Amino acid sequence: MKAPKNPSTQPRLFQVIDMEELVPPHHILRQINEAVDFSVIHDWVAPLYTEKTGRPAADPERLLRLMLLSYLFDHSERELYEILPMHAGYLWFCGLDFESVLHPDPHHPTLPDRTTLVKTRKRWRQHGIFDRLMTYVVDQCIAAGLVSPDVHAAADGTQVRANASIHSLREVKLAPVETLEDYLARTAREDEQTEARDPDDDPPSPSPKSGERVHAEERGNFRGATFSNRTHRSVTDPDARLYKKGKGQEAYPRYLVHDVIDVQSRVILSRRASLATGTAERETSLEQLASIQFRHPSITIRTLSADKAYGTTEYLEALFVQGITPLVPLRRKEMEEIPTWKRRAKDPAQEAKRQAKVRDVQIRNQARLIQQQGGYRSIQALRTRCEHVFAEGKECHGLDRARSRGLYAMEEQALLTAVVQNLKRLCRFRKKRGGTGSLACAKPELGAGSPARLPILWRQTAGRMASKIRHVGSLCPINSPAF
Repeated sequence: MKAPKNPSTQPRLFQVIDMEELVPPHHILRQINEAVDFSVIHDWVAPLYTEKTGRPAADPERLLRLMLLSYLFDHSERELYEILPMHAGYLWFCGLDFESVLHPDPHHPTLPDRTTLVKTRKRWRQHGIFDRLMTYVVDQCIAAGLVSPDVHAAADGTQVRANASIHSLREVKLAPVETLEDYLARTAREDEQTEARDPDDDPPSPSPKSGERVHAEERGNFRGATFSNRTHRSVTDPDARLYKKGKGQEAYPRYLVHDVIDVQSRVILSRRASLATGTAERETSLEQLASIQFRHPSITIRTLSADKAYGTTEYLEALFVQGITPLVPLRRKEMEEIPTWKRRAKDPAQEAKRQAKVRDVQIRNQARLIQQQGGYRSIQALRTRCEHVFAEGKECHGLDRARSRGLYAMEEQALLTAVVQNLKRLCRFRKKRGGTGSLACAKPELGAGSPARLPILWRQTAGRMASKIRHVGSLCPINSPAF
């Protein structure tokens, strides 16, 4: 039968709403809330505030949850504050309800102002709070057993478009270099000319005629002009650099974002942002590897997979020194002959150069030998997962373009994007393995490195991982006779 016509659309005057019932039991926000304890942010930001002066600050845990919502669902701050009043899941995740947003009460939790969130992000960025958050989330993944003690890592970098237009480029004008005596003499002459000249006698400057040619950069027409990072900078974002990876691409103001991931679990162990230069990928990768071994002493990086851009002699030597097996294909696949000389060098400097050449050839040959033996092919085939992680960050979490301007803002965006990506993997892992919630991950003991202190699930997972990759343990490039 036909439904009766509703004469009124007025809702009920009093409504009783339970926020717990509105959020589905398997929603991602509920899983994140159960997996990680975010109350540790109070201890991190305690030195940044005073207890006796100033007005009461906003709840730092609520501010952190708002930031995670912004990156998890790819919302700008303005868009997030527009959606919050009508999204029950967002409000529940932040410990709020509809009444706290529509009718704020000073005696109950309220939604902080958007400007407070902006200023807090800048303050936390300056004191390294987001870096500590990234380390904390990786520790949760290690304690839960998602990351095994023996890590097979992969390194790669991607370009991120800066929040600046190509039309913001201006030519860098260097100040003339002059001595102090010349500067004082020039300023004295300018003062005398200013005093002797009557400003009323100066004729008015003529206005430019219509159709008159102006400078190409001011007009926005760059036809025939040549640009480079040595001669031009963006006035909108001076930290951005003109960069392109391929020959067919367009050079645009960009940053570089670098990842070191665990190829077996896809957990991002380290993520950094840097200026777009030709050597930034290798330099930043070495810094990340050293940082991972310092911040997470319970794990050991056994191998590192990378593309041909990392196949330089200096980079390979640095990996061998750190005890990491490089799985890096070189552009030249043939083995090189060890150089020899007919005469002995009399100059010690010349002898040192000869020894350095011999060592460089041995290092490259050792990397080629690892590729030819093929014991790590199954591990090296997983290197493409680094590309998958970048694609996920760009498509789902807004990493394709910088939100703010400046290298430090780009670093913040890269870290928070990595945090939400690791949280998604931790929640997915908890679905398959029980007993890895906040009780198991709240305070992981990682400093001693003793197996007795590791969670039981971690040791079981490590044993299964070790049995799967036991066939790759026969190669040991560090103990090779070539060295």
